[in-house]
Amino acid sequence: MNLVSMAKVVRTVDGEWKSTLAEKILERWGYDKGTVFYYRASSNFLFVFKKAGKKYFLRFSDVNEKAYSQIESEMKILEYLRDQPICVALPVRSNNGNLIECIEADIGTYYAVVFEALPGKQLETENLEEEEFHTWGSHLGRLHKIFKEMPAEYRSARKDVQDQLDDVFKNIPDYETAALKEFDAIKHWAKALGRSNENFGLIHYDFELDNLIWQDGEIGILDFDDCMNNWFVADIAYALRDILKTRDDMENPFVNAFIAGYQSETKLDQMLVKELPMFIRMHNLLTFVSLLKVVDVPESMELKEGLINLKEKLKQYIEKYRNSFSS
Repeated sequence: MNLVSMAKVVRTVDGEWKSTLAEKILERWGYDKGTVFYYRASSNFLFVFKKAGKKYFLRFSDVNEKAYSQIESEMKILEYLRDQPICVALPVRSNNGNLIECIEADIGTYYAVVFEALPGKQLETENLEEEEFHTWGSHLGRLHKIFKEMPAEYRSARKDVQDQLDDVFKNIPDYETAALKEFDAIKHWAKALGRSNENFGLIHYDFELDNLIWQDGEIGILDFDDCMNNWFVADIAYALRDILKTRDDMENPFVNAFIAGYQSETKLDQMLVKELPMFIRMHNLLTFVSLLKVVDVPESMELKEGLINLKEKLKQYIEKYRNSFSS
């Protein structure tokens, strides 16, 4: 999400984290008065609220930044998962019976969805032992097993990694020479990878701890917004990217526990496991290009202090990625 879009919505949030915009959107679903609060903004805006005392999350995005068809296909996938042996945050129909509502406001037009809140808690990497890494991996393996058996019609509407790479190339500025060289290396590497029903298909694409809720040894999964068609190993790489920095980290016992958990649920292409560091390089390039778009705002534009700090933080990440391409 561009900081320009983010700033428009953040201006509606007051000192108590309440927003008249979010309340206007939630009129389509209904809510308990005084319970709607700003939660976070990344690729979407997220607000937490209660209805009849039960906790829910409102997610919405500018129509210029998120295609209706992508949200619609995500909702169809979640409806399919409703009847599968896995716990996911499910969408809630509005009072009009719709899973997606389009709301016109003074500052823009937004697509909105509401999700049930899952019981449990989020964990941090430093709090996990090998057993938890095994559980983490097993739930990703279980999800992939379901995706492999899911009818192809659910996958066809989601983006393919090749489409994503094509979009990335169009958005790398000419002066980012190191990034362009990195793209060329990744493009040729990806082209040489084989595809089969066992190693390529729909992935979550953001199976990190921020999107997982733990309770009694089971994991509930959030945020299928970015799910796409990619190599299944990519989901492992992106989940473990904070501890999988170099090829030496492939021997990390936590990595081994995660992979063992994964393989307890479904098969894993061992040749592609060796390519985990390259999948992380691809993820870094994709993130780099997306961050360039996020911080691309006019210098004359006034931002709240929180967004100014966010912009500076993101620029530091951009420089970190840029340096990694050069090395």
